[in-house]
Amino acid sequence: MVQGSADTEGIGSRRREALLARTRPAIGSEQRLSSADVERLARDNSPVERARIAAKVGASLGSLAQPGERAVVESVLRLLVEDVAAEVRKALAEAVAASEDVPGWVVRKLARDEIAVAEPVLRQSPLLTDEELIAIVKTNAMQYALAVAARTGLSEAVCDALVARGEAPVAAELLANPSARLSRAALERVLEEHGRDRRVQDRLVRRPELPFELVERLVRLVGERLEWELVETHRLPREKAQAIVRAARERSTIDLVARDHGNRAREQALAARWRAGELGHEVLLAMLREGDVAGFEIGVALHAGETLGRVRAMLYDPDRRRLAAICLRAGFPLTHYLLVRMALELAEAAVEGRPPRSAYGPDTLRFLEEQYRRLAADPEKVALLCAV
Repeated sequence: MVQGSADTEGIGSRRREALLARTRPAIGSEQRLSSADVERLARDNSPVERARIAAKVGASLGSLAQPGERAVVESVLRLLVEDVAAEVRKALAEAVAASEDVPGWVVRKLARDEIAVAEPVLRQSPLLTDEELIAIVKTNAMQYALAVAARTGLSEAVCDALVARGEAPVAAELLANPSARLSRAALERVLEEHGRDRRVQDRLVRRPELPFELVERLVRLVGERLEWELVETHRLPREKAQAIVRAARERSTIDLVARDHGNRAREQALAARWRAGELGHEVLLAMLREGDVAGFEIGVALHAGETLGRVRAMLYDPDRRRLAAICLRAGFPLTHYLLVRMALELAEAAVEGRPPRSAYGPDTLRFLEEQYRRLAADPEKVALLCAV
């Protein structure tokens, strides 16, 4: 009898669970659009509520392929894309920015809206064609061009249109985009028009496709900047220049305990910045430019994964191949290596009273470039130079 009651109770529980399952909404259904949302959009004056509905659009775009739900989704889209409240249109833009399912007319409308609305779509939408992007770049304010410049996989044609605007911030944003396909002509124009802009210089040196002639011109331009900052404006005082040149020779005469204590505190602070991604190569060059020798050395050691003592020995070794090797270990691109080498030689010239040279000649640059590339292709040689 007890057994029968247990069976009856089990059957009842299963029936109750089945009944509950039938009345529960499907998972995620509360995030999908419904006819009730269309009614609320038509009568609700609250931008907050309309923005909430706009945010649900992304979960419902797949329904456009289903005839029964297509009408609901398109009705909602038409109401939202024309909404008077910018925050509603912005919520819609963020919801559909990366989608391939949204109707093209929605994306095109949003892409020409005010920049706060247009930006997510301009940065992400796969539905915008090159022709549409170029038209937007040519006919809108700089903020629209900046958003387009950050897109993944930009074609040469769109890059050319962005460069043709002649605006340094747009050029800098484009150069920071590793997937942008910049033609040689575009790179030459950027260097010609904005070569003295620090943001452009710092990003141009990282472009892997720079031909030799552009490397030469860029190093000359940045060399002029380094000479001015290191020598002409005396931002690197004589005693700091001496510290750079004589560092390797004088380290052994400094109180090791006091120096190591100071280094440890500085290393901890810079290591935290390095882990946070705030200690890039441009920051290290700025340290060297401003005479912060210790910070530069520690930063190179962090990037290279080498001890500080070994890094110092390599930076100031008379055999400049060791300088090249440690720069490779630290991940410096070619142009940054040339700038580090130039800065060290400028400091040496300042100490010895020789007139500094603002740039290397073409033959020297070509030799250094070929040497650095050969060394980069020979990890065993790099390891040997680092181990000496």
